This record gives sequence, C-alpha cells and structure tokens, in this order.
Amino acid sequence: MLNYVIVVIVVMLLALREKEVKASRLWILPAVLAYSLLSGIGKSVITPFGILLCIVCLIVGLAAGAWRGKLMKVRIHPVTGRITSKGSLASIVIFIVIMLIRQLAGAWGAHYSVLSLSTAMLFIPLGNICASRYFLYLKVQRLQ
Repeated sequence: MLNYVIVVIVVMLLALREKEVKASRLWILPAVLAYSLLSGIGKSVITPFGILLCIVCLIVGLAAGAWRGKLMKVRIHPVTGRITSKGSLASIVIFIVIMLIRQLAGAWGAHYSVLSLSTAMLFIPLGNICASRYFLYLKVQRLQ
C-alpha cells in the first residue's frame, strides 16, 4: 500500500507542474503501453466474457481520458514561447479512483472472474492515456 501512496504523491507533483509539450512525442507512451498490455494478455486465457470486459474497460478509460484531456490547461509560455500543459486536480482524482479500484480488484483474491476483471482493468489506463493525449494533441494543434 505504501507503493501506491508514493505513486500518488509523485503523480500529483508531476501533473500539477507545467511542462513543455512536444506533439511529435505524444504517441510514444500509448504505443509502449498498448504493446506491453497486448503482449501480456496474449499469454492469458481469453474468453468471450473477458473480451467483453476488456472492451467495457477500454470505453471507460477512453471516457475518463477524454474528461482528463478536456480539463488539461494548454498555453504558450510567455517567456520562452513554447507550448506547455498543466494537469488539473480533477485529473488526479480520476487517476486515484482508478488506482483504488484496481487495488481492490487485486485484493479480492485469485478467483478467475476477479483475475479477468483485474486484467481487463489494465485497459482503463490505456484508454485514459490514449484519449487524454489525443485531446492534448488537438489543443496543441489549435495553438500552433
């Protein structure tokens, strides 16, 4: 549990500070996350219920990411002229809720349906990151 507290503190510090946005690099993290997630799922047992659960979790992640992306503040830095972005407190709350749900699913035990839910919940951060990066990209394009 201490690991999650440390992660939340680091995420809060990183999300609330203003950072430079490079539109050419926005696709890297979603691509790496998708590759690692899909390669890990290929080794597990896939059932129709598991696929449906993954699709539902992906849709939930995309919706949360769209919300986070719309809450993100993007502006041109007045001194340097570079495009910067800054997360909002609401996006941190969304991230914390997702992490808590994921932790609860892992604590419920090793029953197959719980493992299926736990695996499917990995699609929530994937959808979240993809959607928020997409909305960030759209905001950057409007400023350029």
